[in-house]
Amino acid sequence: MAISHTIRLSPFQAPTVWTLENGDVVERKGSRVRRFPLTQLNRVTRAGRGATLHFHRRRLTIPAFSYGEHLRPEDHTASFQAFMDGVAGLAPGSRVGPPTANGEAVLWIMGMMAVGAIAVLLAAGLAGAWLLGVALACRLVFVAILGAAVLPWLYRKPSAKRG
Repeated sequence: MAISHTIRLSPFQAPTVWTLENGDVVERKGSRVRRFPLTQLNRVTRAGRGATLHFHRRRLTIPAFSYGEHLRPEDHTASFQAFMDGVAGLAPGSRVGPPTANGEAVLWIMGMMAVGAIAVLLAAGLAGAWLLGVALACRLVFVAILGAAVLPWLYRKPSAKRG
């Protein structure tokens, strides 16, 4: 029997079902089907009550909570845990773990820069210096963009040294 995990990502959409079939993670949402081969799985990041599976060029986020009746959250941790155990069993070479400390630091810096850009823009707007506010906010947003460009390199596996 295939291992599966079913949740409702949105109260207005069909339930999303993830199954493990023939070495693939298969995502079904209504009539749409996507396949992710486990041979291409690079890393699994588990944070909070969910996980993100990183493939070569794609990413798949699987939460453990679902929308229930009257928009109340339902906990599907048992099926989520069984599904993630199945993924770990079929793809033993992938790294499973929380986000790295450097990755979290860069994400926090990016978030604080974005909040700072909004604050500078609002403060300059209240003072009547819109052009100065836009110029300063653009510099802060540029630093956040640089942080986003650095993120993929923080999660790379160290390569063997050539000698």
